[in-house]
Amino acid sequence: LAFERCCRNSNIFNVVSPGETGATIWTTIPGTTKASTNSSPVFKELPPNYLCVNVPLQFDHSATDEDGDSLAYELYTPFDGASKNLPRPTAINTFTRPPFRTIQWSAAYNQYNQIPANPQMEINARTGVISMTPNQEGMYVIGILVKEFRDGVQIGTTRRDYQFHVRTCRTTLVPDFETTAGGGVNTFICSDTVDFVNKSQKAESYFWDFGDPTRTDDTSSDLNPRWVYPGNGDYLAVLTAKNEVCEDEFKFLVRVRSKIDVELGPDKYFCSKVRRFVSPQIYDATKIAWNTGQFGVSILAEDTGMYKAEVFYGQCKGSDSVRMHLDPVEFEMIEDTLFCSEEEIDMTLSAGISGPDITYIWSTSFQDTSESVRVEEPGIYWVRVNNANCFKVDSTEIIVAKPDLPEYFFVCNEFEKEFEGGKFPNASYLWSDGSTERYNNISEPGMHWVEVTYKHCVVRDTMFIDNPVIDLELGNDTNYCDNLSRLMTGPPSMLSYLWQDGSTDQQFNASSAGKYYVYVVDTNGCDKSDTINLTMTQSPVISIGDDTTLCVRSTAVYGDPQEFSEYNWSNGETTQYVTVQDSGGLVLQVVDMFGCMARDSVYVAVNDTALPNQLFIPSAFSPNQDNLNEYFPYSLPIPQPEYHVRVYSRWGEKIFDSMVDGQQWDGTYKGKPAEAETYLYQISYKACNGEVKYENGTVTLMK
Repeated sequence: LAFERCCRNSNIFNVVSPGETGATIWTTIPGTTKASTNSSPVFKELPPNYLCVNVPLQFDHSATDEDGDSLAYELYTPFDGASKNLPRPTAINTFTRPPFRTIQWSAAYNQYNQIPANPQMEINARTGVISMTPNQEGMYVIGILVKEFRDGVQIGTTRRDYQFHVRTCRTTLVPDFETTAGGGVNTFICSDTVDFVNKSQKAESYFWDFGDPTRTDDTSSDLNPRWVYPGNGDYLAVLTAKNEVCEDEFKFLVRVRSKIDVELGPDKYFCSKVRRFVSPQIYDATKIAWNTGQFGVSILAEDTGMYKAEVFYGQCKGSDSVRMHLDPVEFEMIEDTLFCSEEEIDMTLSAGISGPDITYIWSTSFQDTSESVRVEEPGIYWVRVNNANCFKVDSTEIIVAKPDLPEYFFVCNEFEKEFEGGKFPNASYLWSDGSTERYNNISEPGMHWVEVTYKHCVVRDTMFIDNPVIDLELGNDTNYCDNLSRLMTGPPSMLSYLWQDGSTDQQFNASSAGKYYVYVVDTNGCDKSDTINLTMTQSPVISIGDDTTLCVRSTAVYGDPQEFSEYNWSNGETTQYVTVQDSGGLVLQVVDMFGCMARDSVYVAVNDTALPNQLFIPSAFSPNQDNLNEYFPYSLPIPQPEYHVRVYSRWGEKIFDSMVDGQQWDGTYKGKPAEAETYLYQISYKACNGEVKYENGTVTLMK
């Protein structure tokens, strides 16, 4: 956020061309990675507009921060701003963007000397108190800022760009003093004994309070007193001056640093690389200088040698040094060694380093403390070698190219286990089952071997897998229809049997639905269990219909309305319902979802001398020798004496009579094909219900 204007007061002394110099007031809002919320510090009050020549100024320029962040104060160079030609920018392309330029100080002025004064202007970085005694009239620009820190990270800066007007004042009383060390809030005195120099004007009497908390008589009425303080510390001395007209006081912070204790610690020893932060742990010094040419509270030492810190409080100083040493333990064990059998192993391992301060600890035993040890077994051997300051551990492995199969492997029941042929890089493997991989899954009992070829060694190892198997099978889950009875038997010759109800016999007879299990243990200690779920449902009951008698050319439908998994008819059909028109017995067997069955049957008789109560008479036929619809009304004969068919022409002439010409009209009349036209018919017959029926209508003869 920035605000810029031009121009400054043309009478300003400490800025080059002040009448053409602008001002930019700006701040930065930190991102949420630095502070999720933040309130800027607020200066408590404005400095005075007018300062008096040769009159000391002590002004509390501190700020408050409602977030409780840490604040630090310093002087800064104010910023230039808009130009004389464009004193009030309004368009976006005329705004100044960071980095903003600063004002140009006049000769003899800079960030740390912004106004002519003796003592010169200073600000206490911790308290924010400004002190100075201006000694030249004029108008001066000053810059004061406060930095805001949270958890050691700077999150904001608040600046004040201000103007002081220094003039000669008519005074009646000016209390003032300094110490022999000089003035200024950052002046330190290197002695416990402090001489005070009275610089008051127009005073007649004085009262001094030296601010010594260890004494109650730390006062004086002398013109230029002396006081001996109890040691390092900041003491607020107050001079009260009086004359006949006025009484006023002047306060000054006496900063005694008579003894500066600097402690960098003992010399440091490193075993591989020098890397250590070195610090006197002093944070309020005005300067800490190192013999490396660096400045600051701490430095990073990355080389051997001496590191010295000089801590300054003004002209007071103290120092200390520390030396960095590199004292590594350097040795190498022999490389890993390969043998083809354990019998070949007989060797001495040596650390290969000796000296007056060298000690040894071997992994073979804590009692092995000599430079070398003798070993006769494969394994990883390490040694720790110590000197006065450092140690090093190194190891070697004695390898035997022998597969690590167990000699005997016992496993119960069905199994599949992965065995490893050995941990030898780039080795080749051959198993007794033909596998050539490092790992082999084996699921068969008996003798097995693996042969390993590793460098110059070819070694075979054998194992026997003992695998007793318990043959236990209670069967599949089963549903019973109407009644349940199942005898379950465990394998013979078991050490123990345990059924779900706690019984311990080899057999168990189940007579009701439920879950049954058995747990058995054989004489080898192997165990096995099995579970079976038995259910019971009632068989279905079906009725496909009653026995019946059908008329000629009549049909009947039989079946059961219930849904079943299977339908099996005696005529081969598998549908829920079947249609029949022939005489004979008919049987249906059904199977429900649980596998239970039911059966029912009917007998169907056909009355050859009875026709249906209503006949279907075709409305046309085509006696054209194509074997389709050649006769009227039916192609098959009707076995009934009461059946009688007559056909007439449209003029009433009888064309056909079944009593004379047979039951089927073939479309001829007097031995010749009849004309293709519509004819009248009359049919009489005895129906199934015993009544004589008559059917009259027309039929069309088609060619």
